[in-house]
Amino acid sequence: MKKETKCLLSTIFGAKKAGVAAADPSKEIILTSYSQPNVLQQRMQEGKLTHGETVTANLSPVRVEKHMGNMVMYFCPMKSIEVLQTMTDGDGGSLPHQAIVEDLTIPADYKPGFYNLKNVILTSNGTMQVKATGKTVWENAKCDY
Repeated sequence: MKKETKCLLSTIFGAKKAGVAAADPSKEIILTSYSQPNVLQQRMQEGKLTHGETVTANLSPVRVEKHMGNMVMYFCPMKSIEVLQTMTDGDGGSLPHQAIVEDLTIPADYKPGFYNLKNVILTSNGTMQVKATGKTVWENAKCDY
């Protein structure tokens, strides 16, 4: 009920979230034990990212599927991480094995599929964290999978 009230009030007052109009509800993205954070870790290693580093980046592509009423993100198809800006240098240590997402939503009318996730903050302190920014965009990706 509380979430519904918040969405209703946002709609009335014209608030926007992550570049999506409030009239277009969005779904929160989650990770599961099957999201394959090892692929994210591998792509971060290939990009020479280390423990403690924080960057703004594009992740290309990720897969989003509906599972038990939730939108779940999978890293398995990811081929690259494009670092746009380094915010904090790493300490040279090993990357963590677990991943989480924060404030990451996808417009409710988007369908399961492959997306290039643009303008997220990627950090690796304790866990690998993918965080939404005000400029985060889901761009439809064409994959040959």
